[in-house]
Amino acid sequence: MGDIGLLLYYAIVALFAFFVAAPCVLNAISLFGVQKRFAKAMIEEGIVPEAAVKKLHPKKQLAGVLISALVLGSLLWFCYRLQPWGFAVGIVPLFLGFWKFRAVLAYNSLTVKRFRNSYQNDLDAKKFNRYVEKNF
Repeated sequence: MGDIGLLLYYAIVALFAFFVAAPCVLNAISLFGVQKRFAKAMIEEGIVPEAAVKKLHPKKQLAGVLISALVLGSLLWFCYRLQPWGFAVGIVPLFLGFWKFRAVLAYNSLTVKRFRNSYQNDLDAKKFNRYVEKNF
């Protein structure tokens, strides 16, 4: 592989770390924190039944962990193959991606959108809209 090919390969790994791995990992983390708290608040308000949350949320958590592990594993494998600069090419953009997409971990309108998409068939839309208008 020539120098240009290697540079393109490094660029692809860096873009993968920034735009795919970082948001994927942060989303998996938010499933155990922010989204779980928001689901608990929705149950307490009577907006979504507890059975729907207990049915769907563990599946989402498991899928998030498995997909994140697969994405991080593939990123680390590519970084290992690109020695000596591989980890700098992959890990630095990963941490920059964490910094850029850290809003995923906050209790904000993004949490509301993801919750609405996940439970759109099970929630009471009028109560949900009132809750969102009142709190966000």
